[in-house]
Amino acid sequence: MAAEAAPPLRWLIFGCGGVGGYFGARIAKVKGQTVSYIVRTKTLAALREHGVRVTSICGDVHVPASELGPTLDSEALEKEERFEADVVMLGCKAWEAERCLRMCEPWVGPGTLILPLQNGVEGLDTIRDVVAGWGKGHALAGCCNIVSAIAEPGVIKHWAASPPYITFGEFQGAPLARTSQVKAVLDQAAGMEGHLEDDALSKIWEKFAFICSTTAVQATTGPHATQDVLPKVPELDRTWRAAMHEIIALCRSYGIRYDDEQLERRVELLKAAVGATTSCSRDLWSGRPSEVDDLLGSVVRMGDAQQIPVPTISACYGALILRDRVARGGSGLPVAAPADGQKILGPMWGTPAS
Repeated sequence: MAAEAAPPLRWLIFGCGGVGGYFGARIAKVKGQTVSYIVRTKTLAALREHGVRVTSICGDVHVPASELGPTLDSEALEKEERFEADVVMLGCKAWEAERCLRMCEPWVGPGTLILPLQNGVEGLDTIRDVVAGWGKGHALAGCCNIVSAIAEPGVIKHWAASPPYITFGEFQGAPLARTSQVKAVLDQAAGMEGHLEDDALSKIWEKFAFICSTTAVQATTGPHATQDVLPKVPELDRTWRAAMHEIIALCRSYGIRYDDEQLERRVELLKAAVGATTSCSRDLWSGRPSEVDDLLGSVVRMGDAQQIPVPTISACYGALILRDRVARGGSGLPVAAPADGQKILGPMWGTPAS
């Protein structure tokens, strides 16, 4: 029996990076879906000319510009076409989410669903509060699992996590009918899955524990510590598990369920993620602004509020935060680039030391 046609929905996706670009392209290929992006500069030009292209271990996909809805310029939104989106998907970084959400407000109507896909849990309440303050729209809890990045403007490379998936649901209770419509669309999208959960916050915290602990150990250790390496090195494995247990205790202090067997399942996922690194780790190593404060910093803040000790996460956060502040130009310290003779030249990505 042929699958029932997905309901026609209009999607507005903020950002065309590793998250928004990938999932938006997959959704755009589902019959009846209209996908628009809010982007800027080089990405804006690329999408208007070539559309979105994805190279993926789940199969490549190209959505020509003619198959996309209007591509909106984030730097001139007041001049762009107005329409009421059925779903607004936030594909930006966690620290940008509130600002990006507010920019989407003109395209939000009474029935619009807001689907955040950021790492972290601290910002979910902010999303919900902003939407409630508008008196229109309906905020969902959400996150995603994917290892991908921008290869060039409008081109996304996906190389780990197969298939990528979106986890989402209501903040409380069973899904509304319109939330189930989103699930119906995602079920027909190739190269991805949509997991609609009755207990979405539990699933989001489970992912949060994993991404925080992995980033903490990986980013602090360096690029050699890919996900498959962490469980193979006893010292790294112990540190990762200690971080996990700290966040699990924090999760439970809020009355949110975390099933013990999930930890060992995540170990198996680490082993299978050969060569994988978190986006936050890559940003920190590359000198770009990162989500380290939204991830590790939020654990430290919530730990203080809940009186839950988080020494492992706190130590890693303290070791990493200066990198992020320097990348943002806000360290307040006279940090200078190292002179040629002081640059660290060592083995990277398996290159033998000379």
